[in-house]
Amino acid sequence: MNSVLLIIDSGNSFVKWGLFNNDLWLTQRSVSHDDISELQTEFSVLSEPHLIIISHVARDETKSKICKFISRWSIQPIWHHSQSYQCGVLNGYSDPKQLGSDRWAALIAAWNIEHKACLVINAGTAVTIDTLSDNGKFLGGIILPGFYLMLNSLYSGTQLKPNKLGVYQNFPVNTQNAIHSGIIHSLVGAIERMYGVLSTQLKHSSINCIISGGNASLLSPFIKYPLKIINNLVLEGLVVIAKDELKKRELSSS
Repeated sequence: MNSVLLIIDSGNSFVKWGLFNNDLWLTQRSVSHDDISELQTEFSVLSEPHLIIISHVARDETKSKICKFISRWSIQPIWHHSQSYQCGVLNGYSDPKQLGSDRWAALIAAWNIEHKACLVINAGTAVTIDTLSDNGKFLGGIILPGFYLMLNSLYSGTQLKPNKLGVYQNFPVNTQNAIHSGIIHSLVGAIERMYGVLSTQLKHSSINCIISGGNASLLSPFIKYPLKIINNLVLEGLVVIAKDELKKRELSSS
């Protein structure tokens, strides 16, 4: 099926989008909330897609602007929300609808890649560390502040003064490096603990990790477990969901 899909991930800090067709990304772009007007220009040169699917976890103002920018086409977008079950993944949240649509899409992407138990890490403005079982059940996960939220919180709540960014050291010998290394330890420590909890729960000696997000490169060098770095995991999950939707439409019309 030759269907052009417009895929949009409206996150906490950036709106990422891409055009997908015939199992290939034609383009992928990212704009910050401050520069969201650029979307209007970027969309203005596109032909009408066959399907638009959007994951939105940002503020209402951002949603309103996206609605305005895609209103140039007659097609009605799919505003993606978490389901109890979708594309092979069972949602173990106590209230499945409360799970963020970005986390749900990332889990679906991870399951589509692995088809077995794995740890799903999204290192963006916030860091989410989610778990999948061998049969595709989302067992639960944690949310914690991302690198720069931790950094800004430390500066705003103490007398420490912002200076140049530090670098990681095993034994930091200046304040900037102590802060940088401490945040890395906090985030990687949370990943290691969740890895241990999942391994114990499932009685597995080795589980793959998938990491995505703008700060994945900050953390990936320190993760000692089997690791796959996947750019824009949420977009990849939305593609899986969009393809499933197209199949359902095709079946219903036949």
